[in-house]
Amino acid sequence: LALCAISMSQKTSLLGSDGESSTPESAYKARLARARSANLNRRQSRTDSSSSALSPESSLQSSPSAPPPARSASKETPRPPPAAAGAAFELLAAGEGHAGAYWSYSEPRGLLGVVDRSQLLRIIDKTGQLLYRVQLPAEGTTIFLGWEKSGAVLAAVQRLGGAFLWFPARPENVQQWEGMQFSTKVLKNSLVKRNSHFDTCFACWSDAGKLMLGLADGNFAIWDLGSNETFMSRTHFPGKHRNAITCGAWTPDGTSLALGSATQLKVSAPIANASWEGTAAKLDLAAGVSGGFQKVSFSSDGRMLAAFAGSSVFRSLGIYSVKEGGVAKNGAMRVLTPVGEVKPSPSLGSLQAALWLGPFTLAVVCATGRVKLLQYLRHEDFFTLAEESCAVTEAGVVTAAVLATGHVAIAHSSKVALWDPVGKRTVQEVDLPKAPKDVRLTALEHTSDLLLVSRSDGSVLSQPLPLLEYVDHQRVVVGDADAAASEEAAAGVGPVQPSLLLEVSAAEGASSRPNMTPLAHCYSPTLRKLAVVNSDSKLLVFGADKAVLLQNPLPLAACVYLRFDPRSGKNLAVALRGSGVALWNGETSGNLNMWTGMTREGGLFKRASSAKQKEFDPTTACWSMAGQLAVGMQDGSFAVWDSVSSQVSTSGRSGKHSSPVTAGDWRTSLFAPALALASTSTIKVSRGFEAAEWGSTALKLKLPKRSAGGSMKSLPGRAKADVEGLHFSALKFSGGGRHLAVLAAPTSAPRLTQVILYEIQAESEALVASREYVGDGVGGAPFEVCWSGELLVIFSRTDSGGSIRTIRSMPGAVEPSWPPDPRDAPGRMTCGGLSPRGLVAAAFACGERGAVLLFGLPALEPLGKISTPGVPSDLQLHAPTEASRHTLSVAFDGGGVQVWEV
Repeated sequence: LALCAISMSQKTSLLGSDGESSTPESAYKARLARARSANLNRRQSRTDSSSSALSPESSLQSSPSAPPPARSASKETPRPPPAAAGAAFELLAAGEGHAGAYWSYSEPRGLLGVVDRSQLLRIIDKTGQLLYRVQLPAEGTTIFLGWEKSGAVLAAVQRLGGAFLWFPARPENVQQWEGMQFSTKVLKNSLVKRNSHFDTCFACWSDAGKLMLGLADGNFAIWDLGSNETFMSRTHFPGKHRNAITCGAWTPDGTSLALGSATQLKVSAPIANASWEGTAAKLDLAAGVSGGFQKVSFSSDGRMLAAFAGSSVFRSLGIYSVKEGGVAKNGAMRVLTPVGEVKPSPSLGSLQAALWLGPFTLAVVCATGRVKLLQYLRHEDFFTLAEESCAVTEAGVVTAAVLATGHVAIAHSSKVALWDPVGKRTVQEVDLPKAPKDVRLTALEHTSDLLLVSRSDGSVLSQPLPLLEYVDHQRVVVGDADAAASEEAAAGVGPVQPSLLLEVSAAEGASSRPNMTPLAHCYSPTLRKLAVVNSDSKLLVFGADKAVLLQNPLPLAACVYLRFDPRSGKNLAVALRGSGVALWNGETSGNLNMWTGMTREGGLFKRASSAKQKEFDPTTACWSMAGQLAVGMQDGSFAVWDSVSSQVSTSGRSGKHSSPVTAGDWRTSLFAPALALASTSTIKVSRGFEAAEWGSTALKLKLPKRSAGGSMKSLPGRAKADVEGLHFSALKFSGGGRHLAVLAAPTSAPRLTQVILYEIQAESEALVASREYVGDGVGGAPFEVCWSGELLVIFSRTDSGGSIRTIRSMPGAVEPSWPPDPRDAPGRMTCGGLSPRGLVAAAFACGERGAVLLFGLPALEPLGKISTPGVPSDLQLHAPTEASRHTLSVAFDGGGVQVWEV
């Protein structure tokens, strides 16, 4: 580490305090008074048909004005309508040289800085008059342009040119910062060659006047405007990133810095100390896959952090808590703990902006015009979360920002909606001047009285804001997560029109004989291929035209799992008791490979009693959305095969169970993926990325006391321990990964099943039981559970009927069920399923034939019916793809499989 004080030829002067009160409301009132005065001056100027060019110094002056109107005393008091906004003003005209330009506006100075593609830096005042021009090295590429908060300095950062610093107090002189040196001249010779060690990828200012440059080699440099000190990390720096710095953010007090790269996110206090050990958060990003951390932001007190990661419109948002976590060599460490995640969905669309409304409330603005509010309540060692999804404006949202009044400005290409997060209403929409064809809005900035928007043609518009009442973010109250989950689950579901895509009869290979291994099947909507394992232990794969693409005998063993991977839909896994896992690539249609032990070899192994195969006795398996196959074993161990990298990992001592693994599921997350495995009376949840990350996660669970009849209730406290003989037949993560639903029954009475809903807390080290559902003779015993977001769907059956019930994470809201009387079902329910889009399917035995009923969430509204030639024994629902709608595959007791498009 190196600290060096660089003496500049002339020190800059910072703006002093304006004497405003430190409270947000009083500070806002003072800014509002200045805004009114400025609006009055502009109107007078337009009336006189004259304009004057204001100098940076004169733009700092404000005129006295009447105080703003008093704030409403209570939330219920009706507010007067806001005053209308004035006309927009073109601060920078459109032009070919301006398209794709970087720009930044300083409210204290009233100046706009612009760097266009020719690397020309221009300073423009708020009337649109050009004041200064500076030609930066033309061979450079600008990656950042930003004002220091007080307006004392403007920084233009080039990829290999370092930072160019322009001071309004000394406008004739530009300083260049390259590595550890400053220059008062813009050096133009051998720019790329000279700065190959100072390849800058990212830059940002802190509110305390510190400029950070992130470098391509994982290092970073900092310049402090107040002290004129510089700091630069070295290659031996503890905790250095392995890849280029892609994003960063300062805490509001400027003491801590978060830096992100391709797969790492780290937080430290770089000038006070250099302890970055233990602060890394990682991404579950496969090698060669684009994405990585893109943008991070701290909450108002620096104790929470939001991070965007992923690629294009598919990026997700991760939320972390930031806390002190021990002592390192150079000071206290900071630990990042994932506490939530927001993913794009059909109802939300892509995630456009994440805005903190105080220390623990986050507003996620989505492309569809919805705002998802998340509010965290911090306990001693864990968080509880409330969520709410609000419909704010029409689709087509580009970006958003929080105004000085506390309102959220949500920008389209043609207008900006001003949304009140306390009242959850749009108070006004500001229309923007009509844009030429194919010209879109690209960026949004704001001052206390102006909105500044740029367009893809290079123009920058100055739009006066209407006068608005101050909104106190401390009064934001967020509802429960289930309302948002219900709305998202219902997206894209409507009346169905089933059409038969493929049918394979028992005589054609889909046979199922009594007292033998039942017929197993799976369908890939991506490949439009159907795979079956019949009662003769033969694997057959059929194409869309019913042509047999693969016919391969398997060992005479029970098939416990048959599925295509959900990531690509191209890799088929067949888990066989005592024999291993058969793997087939449906894209290449090659030979069947057998995975036995820790090796995967071509050809098919014959069943043998070798020690290797005894250890590799699969009892359950599950695919992750990232293409990882987890296989649970009879001896309590497990193994994971990555279909992307073909790497195999095994359970360590901490991850191994003491009894056979009976169920498992993956938590799909870019920020905190996890694997949960269950055995007799025990559930273990991994802590993320490595096979060894299972410390202290073993939990012995006790089945709660049963109540008379079918019931649902909330369970306070943690799950009790030390109970034997509890069998878990199913285990499922909720869509957000915060809850875990289990289907459990005593081993001595396997028919007495019930559902328990747990909340995962304390970094996957604690499960808190929150709900339970106990079956009875009327509603039936639960046999299947599925999640749609944070809404749990439970399928139950009796000897002659069945029912569907929904459970929310917290009681209180309406929880629909079907039918009103379980005896009204068309027959005995045999199987059920749910698609990620909220389409529910339930199959019934109606004599020698069957029926599949389709429902839509959240109200379980009947959508359609499919009559089947036999009694359904198994069904699978797949979400729509680019090539198809929902697909439903059904297998029958007497053999045969049908595939429907619905």
